Amino acid sequence: MKKMNFSRKNHEHKKNNRNLLSKTKLVTFICLAIFSIGPNFGQSTTMEENKFQFGEPEHFLDGYSLNFQYQNGTAIHMDFNDGIAQYEWVAGPAKGNGNADIPYRSRKIGDNLYLINWHETEINDYLTIVFDFEKMMVHSSIIIGYANKPERTLKTVFRSGIIDHLKKSN
Repeated sequence: MKKMNFSRKNHEHKKNNRNLLSKTKLVTFICLAIFSIGPNFGQSTTMEENKFQFGEPEHFLDGYSLNFQYQNGTAIHMDFNDGIAQYEWVAGPAKGNGNADIPYRSRKIGDNLYLINWHETEINDYLTIVFDFEKMMVHSSIIIGYANKPERTLKTVFRSGIIDHLKKSN
């Protein structure tokens, strides 16, 4: 009977050690989690490239002129100056069509990487475009004819293309 008590005590001791070890692991994990994410939320300095004015339009593409071609063979020429964009289709079914005097906004989202958008209210189009000047790529998300009139029904476009001409005036 004494042997049984010793075995039971040994079993109880092992069980308590496992519980203590589990609690220690849990406390350690929680501490590591808190200390590893804490500094990320408590930054008191702003990185230099992130000093943009919220709500204020920025025009990082002013002075740029470029051509790009979508995967479907259509192509566009675009110019950006003084916060204004203009474009003309240079290949495809819409060749010769375009628009000018379009106020645009932009954000620099990486090295040679820009996010722009504009709203063509007179034709009910809304464009969001990413220009990657390092990879010479363009990515577009466009809502065309959102008023959904019979002569110009609603259509969305989600395309990528290649920039084949890029010029920046100084």
